[in-house]
Amino acid sequence: MSGRRQLRTVVADTSALVSLAVPRADAAYDTETAPDPLQYLLTSCDVFVPLEVVAELRDITQYQDIHGAAATNVLAARDHYTVDDPYERNETPDSRPTFGLDDGETDGIVLANALDVDGFLTDEFGGTNFALIHAVLQGPRIVPTPRLICDHARNGHMTHEEARTLLSAISPHRSWDNSPYVAQLVALLEE
Repeated sequence: MSGRRQLRTVVADTSALVSLAVPRADAAYDTETAPDPLQYLLTSCDVFVPLEVVAELRDITQYQDIHGAAATNVLAARDHYTVDDPYERNETPDSRPTFGLDDGETDGIVLANALDVDGFLTDEFGGTNFALIHAVLQGPRIVPTPRLICDHARNGHMTHEEARTLLSAISPHRSWDNSPYVAQLVALLEE
C-alpha cells in the first residue's frame, strides 16, 4: 500500500479488529452509505486471527459499550477470517515467547511470522510497543490501523474525505484523538 506491495494476507490483533468494527457499532455512523472498514478488510485480503485474539474478543463482548458491540460484530463475521493456533505449527515455538506484549499481540506476531503474511495489523502505534512489534516481526510489516485506512484512501478504495470521516468516527472510541501519529495521517489526507 502507498508505494509498497498491496496487503493480500494479514494477521490481525484484537485492538485492530475492534477499531475497524467501531463504525458499524456506532449509531452515528452509517455503514450502509459510508465505508465499513472491517468489511473492506475481510473482503480485500485473507485475514488470519490467533485463537487468543478470539478469546480476547469474547471477553470484550461482556462490556455494554461500543467496544463490546464492535467485538460482537467481529465475532459475527467469523466466516470471513481464519482462526489459527500458532503453536500447533512445526515452525513455531511450543509455547508463547515473552516479547513484553499482551498474549493476543504475541500470538499474532508468532502467527504472522509463521505464515509469512504481508502485514501484521495492530493499533499499537504509540509508545514502546510499536518498536517491540517491529523488532520481533521477521518478514511481515507492521500495519497500524489508522495507516491502513489512509492507505485505502491513497489507493482509491475510498475518498480522502471518507478516510478522514472514518478516523474521526473511530478516534474518540479508541483514544486516538490526541495521537500525533493519527494527526499526521489526517494532515497527509488533507494535502
